[in-house]
Amino acid sequence: MSIFHFLQKKLKASRLRVYLGFLVLGSLILAKSTFCFAQTADHNSYPKSSKQILKSKTSIKKNKKILGQASNDPVKERERKEKQIPPNHFAISLYKPTYILPYYYTGSPANAIYENNTPNNESLKHSEVKYQLSFKVPAWKNILHRPTSLYFAYTQQSYWQVYNHKAFFRETDYEPEFFLATELNYRITKNWHLDFFNLGAVHQSNGFGNALERTWNRIYLEAILSTDNWMLSIKPWYILGNGSMHQDNPDIAQFLGYGRILIAHKYKGHVFSLVAHNFLEGHARSITGELTWSFPLTTYLKGYVQVFSGYGQSLLEYNHRTNSAGLGLALNDWV
Repeated sequence: MSIFHFLQKKLKASRLRVYLGFLVLGSLILAKSTFCFAQTADHNSYPKSSKQILKSKTSIKKNKKILGQASNDPVKERERKEKQIPPNHFAISLYKPTYILPYYYTGSPANAIYENNTPNNESLKHSEVKYQLSFKVPAWKNILHRPTSLYFAYTQQSYWQVYNHKAFFRETDYEPEFFLATELNYRITKNWHLDFFNLGAVHQSNGFGNALERTWNRIYLEAILSTDNWMLSIKPWYILGNGSMHQDNPDIAQFLGYGRILIAHKYKGHVFSLVAHNFLEGHARSITGELTWSFPLTTYLKGYVQVFSGYGQSLLEYNHRTNSAGLGLALNDWV
């Protein structure tokens, strides 16, 4: 049997999502590399005289000195890089971490939830592939000449049972959102300052449209703070109740809470982060945390390690507690 027929037999209706996922991932890598190449070409296209070279070196030293004052601020560093993207209709930037984990191990798969809802009623394997795509697009920059911009963002997270006898996607969560980001430089303490204040609305669902449907809508506020090599995001939200949510997952707030905290630390190209939610509700009985570590491999790729413990690994499992860990590659991290 040829490879083509093997894949055709294994993936069937799910293969379109696989192709689209990897197409978007490949496009992001290409866009990132093309932009970096264009920058390099601009600086190296023309020969320079000795005076120009000397002047250039002096300028570089001055710039390094200026940038050095803020080079330890991970939020400002990311902001600088995003501002280098040319203002055109195709300008997109990575949002949340975009990664693929070819090996992702779940200690206690939610087999009870999937009973009679998998090909040939197969049980879930502990090992699978997990990936996430996330990007944002500016819809209106510097509204009315103010430091406030409107963004559209989209995040997709998938769990692919590729190591099962019959490969299938057990879950894909879709998360479109839009938000107003206001750039600030408000000093809170001697070292910490408030960089951004965001107001947004987000929808998240898994698109099953049957008994496995899970969905919720939220509006949120987010404060992003930073200091040398540290970033802190505090993000409370208000859940907008609707018919689907009350029917499919009425108690989702009990397990996913009313907000999340993100802490990230950058050290010599390595980024360590913790995302935690539901640490206040119910005397922290449903506390959930996700630890990640990214480290540089090439100019465009990072190694990526992820450890999860708690509720809501995927939207369908919002009320199922599990421990998981995975290893793979990432295009970006929180900072």
